[in-house]
Amino acid sequence: MKVRLFLFFILSGLFLSKESAAQPDNYNYWLQYSGSYWFSPRWVATANLQYRTYNPIKNPRVIFTGAEATYNFKEAPVSLTAGYAHLFNRNYVTAEKTEFAHENRLYQSIAIRGNLWKAGITHRYQVEERWLTQGYQTRFRYLVALRIPLGPKEQEVRPWYGILRNEVRVIIRDQPFDSNRVFGGLGYTFSKHFTLEGMWMSQLHGGGTKHQHFAMFTLKHDFGQME
Repeated sequence: MKVRLFLFFILSGLFLSKESAAQPDNYNYWLQYSGSYWFSPRWVATANLQYRTYNPIKNPRVIFTGAEATYNFKEAPVSLTAGYAHLFNRNYVTAEKTEFAHENRLYQSIAIRGNLWKAGITHRYQVEERWLTQGYQTRFRYLVALRIPLGPKEQEVRPWYGILRNEVRVIIRDQPFDSNRVFGGLGYTFSKHFTLEGMWMSQLHGGGTKHQHFAMFTLKHDFGQME
């Protein structure tokens, strides 16, 4: 049943919007790969690749490449991360015209993990130094994420889990609100090395007046000294 639900979620995300031809930036698609190499249980390096489009596979919107290093504290459920990313952005000015922009980004974050009933909860606080085509910008992000195990409690291994997330982003400027993102979806753990997630994300931005929606699919690949 859960396999059918996951497949339905994927197919719905791929074919949901016929409106994108008239409003090409309202419904979008987001493919992501995160590959993490564990040097030890404390230290991990991660490469992140994202390909966001206005239509399934074609009509690119964002190409994101980045890398980060994370330190996991031994005595506390806390992680520190620092990273760099480059973004190539292609944005619609009108339904027929697009413009191109580049962004170089440094970021630092702290993540605090815990439990909320049967779910795992993570709070992440992140600051970004962004060099955009139009100039420099500092942005702050706060993310709260829930990972909810699915399946019978007596089952030793429960590969399915639910995903709920909310992220708020603000910028140092006269009008600080940048965007609010709400995520919901499912994940499946094939092994300790591979996880696939499918999510639907709605983003409110443009001063709180504009909505965009993303069908998201993320493959997580962990390898190295994980234990």
